[in-house]
Amino acid sequence: MEHKINPSKNRAKPPENAKVPPTRRRRQARRTQNSPASPSKTPKSKTPTPTSVARYPWKRLIANFTALSVLCGFAALMGGGAWLSYQLIVDPNGNKLIAKFVPEWSRLPLATRDSIQTLDQIQASIRKLGFVTGEPLPLPINNSTDSSISDLLLPVMVERTVNATTSCKNPCRQIVELRVYKRVQLPDRDSDKVEYFQLTSSVNVEGPAESFVLASLADSKSDNLGSNQSLPLTELRRFNGKAPTSGIWFNVSGQLVRGDKKLPYGQVVRYNPSQNHLISLLEWVSAAGQPPNWQQIVKGSSPQLAIDQTVGLEPQFTLYQIGPRKFVPNPVQLNPISLEEFALNDETYKNGLRLAKSGLWSPALNVMRIAKGKAGANWPTLAQAQLDTIEFHAKITKAQAIASWASPGQQVLAELIDGRWREALQVFEADPSNSHEIAKTLKNDNGKLLNRVDAALRVNSSDGDVKAWGALIIASQDGTREAMNWLDQQSDTDSETRNRIRNLVNKLDESVSLAESLEQHKSQIMGSATLLSTINPNEWMEPEPKNQLKLTEKQVWYQVQVASFYDGNRWVSSPFLDMELRSFPATQVKWLWGRLGLLADPKIKIEVAMNNGLQRVALGTVKAVQLQDGNLRLLAAVEKGS
Repeated sequence: MEHKINPSKNRAKPPENAKVPPTRRRRQARRTQNSPASPSKTPKSKTPTPTSVARYPWKRLIANFTALSVLCGFAALMGGGAWLSYQLIVDPNGNKLIAKFVPEWSRLPLATRDSIQTLDQIQASIRKLGFVTGEPLPLPINNSTDSSISDLLLPVMVERTVNATTSCKNPCRQIVELRVYKRVQLPDRDSDKVEYFQLTSSVNVEGPAESFVLASLADSKSDNLGSNQSLPLTELRRFNGKAPTSGIWFNVSGQLVRGDKKLPYGQVVRYNPSQNHLISLLEWVSAAGQPPNWQQIVKGSSPQLAIDQTVGLEPQFTLYQIGPRKFVPNPVQLNPISLEEFALNDETYKNGLRLAKSGLWSPALNVMRIAKGKAGANWPTLAQAQLDTIEFHAKITKAQAIASWASPGQQVLAELIDGRWREALQVFEADPSNSHEIAKTLKNDNGKLLNRVDAALRVNSSDGDVKAWGALIIASQDGTREAMNWLDQQSDTDSETRNRIRNLVNKLDESVSLAESLEQHKSQIMGSATLLSTINPNEWMEPEPKNQLKLTEKQVWYQVQVASFYDGNRWVSSPFLDMELRSFPATQVKWLWGRLGLLADPKIKIEVAMNNGLQRVALGTVKAVQLQDGNLRLLAAVEKGS
């Protein structure tokens, strides 16, 4: 059968009522809209069609199902939380279900219900392990002041033998672990009468090495640097007073005995109640023999931990500030305030730090204040902390400099430490006895005074008083020639300053030479003697404060009124107006003792009248001296039968 294809113009039309697919209807609609209107026909207005049903009903089903799932999930979460809360209230040990879903640091120790114990049971279980417990410290709950409602910090101790010399007698009971026990309320137990606890945090502690502690003794001349053996921690105390309110701070400490000194050492421990976390933050040692303490030194911040490293008159404190740390259980750390770090690119500021590092705290404070004024609003926080640290030390050196000292050597040392160069020179020039005493002080310097001289000259190279002390220090240690060679190397030194310094060095050399000769000089004294029945020790001065103004049964007191004496160079006669005691009586009495020839031999011969009217020569020992209004008197103990 042959199929014929009709031309398009003769193609049969579909019936009018035939169903047209939606896609074809849309195409026809578009063709109708796009075809040009016939001019012979009037355009018809469109009739609005009602809103059709959603084209994708399955999307609405998915949205409804998702919303229902979220609501069900929240309901389940709330129900589960309520159930978990109830379980933890009934059984605080029931944390096994959630322990594996939380970070390891925040997990409570997994144990049976039997791990909730009374304090007696906890101590008994620790003893079974071969340890002993120290005195528990209460940890208030929610800053409560009622110690009856508190957690506990319990030190765990062990007895060991320690080879180093410590304040702990062998076998030494030392702390090896700190544990925090939280108080637990149990509905099924009588918690009102008996307190129950559960271990929530612990930290192992170990004392520093012996070598670390001995290294703090900067003036130690011993070759024994100590061993690497850990020293025992024997005492646990809570920081009180100005300690930071964030967390609870503890000091675990011990003491190393070194000769007649006791060097404390230890660790600073912090407990974070919000995370039930205990951590050791700092290992410390104090050369000054003082435990660390919290002080408000840096203005406008939390208190600082001050560790005293002072040796002699050299104040030295290591200050620590609280800083943040990315560690959720204990997000703090202790950072030292360093003078080595430059926070500002300014020469004045850098000079202030150089002076401070050399120990010239008061001059450094003046320079730092000038630098702060120049910086204005750009003054960094670190620079302010450094300034406050310098001011803290400067207050100590200033107080030492203006204090009354028993010897010129101590006075000059205190003034040199504070940078009072001119005032120290006035003391040096006041008296030959001062010069000799000061020379001994300078000779014993371990380099710290000369470091101050170098730092001061770097800031101001033309200061003649500083150069004078540099020359005097070198002369007392290495001689006059080395001192003058050092002076020749200093810039900005005019001839007048050079001559003045040469005279000071010569005076130092003369006083030292005279003191050495007086040690060999023997007495030649003329005067009259009077028998004394009693004496007042307060009216007499000994060359050394030995409190030896006492007699034996065979001795009597004689007072010798000195008319003249030979001082090694010439005869000196009464009145002795040039020997009046001034600033440093003890030093001047000892110097006078040498001029009298009593350093080499304190013996003296006294003519004593006998009952028959004759005179005899008695041998006595001069014990003390008295100098008033130009009158010089000696107190001698004389043997009765001599």
